[in-house]
Amino acid sequence: MAPLPPVTRRIVGMMNVLAGFMLLTALALRMGVTYVAYQQAGMAALYNQQFFISLLLLAGGMFLLRYGWRMLRRKNNVID
Repeated sequence: MAPLPPVTRRIVGMMNVLAGFMLLTALALRMGVTYVAYQQAGMAALYNQQFFISLLLLAGGMFLLRYGWRMLRRKNNVID
């Protein structure tokens, strides 16, 4: 598969950065909901499946930011 042209690479990078930022913003807002659940149910609220999915989404959001930023900076080696 041929590499993307520079303009397309910058657009895709910008979209990845935007998607990562929006995902991390949503997870930051979700922290308040998790805190209220922790206050009401104690440690049982932190052991549910949604908490672990939130951790996976956090890692995914960070990866989207990193991947998009490297595309914006015109680096060819996205994966180290």
